[in-house]
Amino acid sequence: MGLALVKSVSVLMACYQGAAYLPEQLASLAAQDDPCFRVLMQDDGSADDTLSLLQAQAQADRRFSLAAEGGGRFGAIGNFLSLLRQDTADYTALCDQDDRWEPQRLSLCREALAAAEARYGEATPLMVHSDCRLTDEAGAVLHESFFRHQGWDPAATTLPRLLVQNNVTGCTLMMNAALRRLVCQYGNPDSMVMHDWFIALTAAAFGRIVFLDEPLVRYRQHGHNVQGASQAGLTRRGLRALSAWKKGKARIAMTYRHARAFLQAFDGGAALPDSARDTLERYLATETMPKPRRVWAVMRGGYTMQSPITRLGQAFFG
Repeated sequence: MGLALVKSVSVLMACYQGAAYLPEQLASLAAQDDPCFRVLMQDDGSADDTLSLLQAQAQADRRFSLAAEGGGRFGAIGNFLSLLRQDTADYTALCDQDDRWEPQRLSLCREALAAAEARYGEATPLMVHSDCRLTDEAGAVLHESFFRHQGWDPAATTLPRLLVQNNVTGCTLMMNAALRRLVCQYGNPDSMVMHDWFIALTAAAFGRIVFLDEPLVRYRQHGHNVQGASQAGLTRRGLRALSAWKKGKARIAMTYRHARAFLQAFDGGAALPDSARDTLERYLATETMPKPRRVWAVMRGGYTMQSPITRLGQAFFG
């Protein structure tokens, strides 16, 4: 692993009512093949055994510790932002309470992030993320690739593409300190759809995103996920979406609201790089154009969703 090991790595684990799946996830964290990392865990005021499980893990393994703002009732996004603001590591990974990590999850992301810093510089905000396996509630694998199941494009790492459709799953990402500081400075849970989308947009606006085409997390689907994946096939989901006019229009409208909120989060765009601000303003300007012109401007500007059927829906509903 070489020079990558010089970097400190934190895993931030935001928890709430997670007792059912925590033992398996904690065991997978303890079994990581990365030789040097710490896990900062924060319960958001659970009524089940979540906190006692976290306390027991911290007592049993010195790599694990409880964060200082537990019980804050922040919600999922706010809990992660609270953890990010308490972190001081060179590299930071996010962790959900109900998944299971493959043993090489941290080490491969660490190596990729170190390589990106060697190429672009430590001062450049950088993020690495990976594919994941989709599992059912019991942990049985439903799909070997979440990206293929969702119809996502691994090459969609630029700001125009990510403005209209996020493909970053928070439990697979690792960011460097330069990106973490930006997220902490400008992130506001009240204006975020989800924290992973905000992190991805920030990385695309200020720096670079690297995708690892390997499933490094087992992403569990169950009835209590804050955000989850549909288990229907891509074609079936697409046809269903195309038949739901109101939902389709609402999905497009949400991208404009979210883009506007992202622009406002960075001092109305003043804190963004010029190119990123221009990208956001050009997308927002398409909202009031007549439809034929709007569809053309969206496609010409590269603000395209990630699969053929979602791009068809974008043109149809946009």
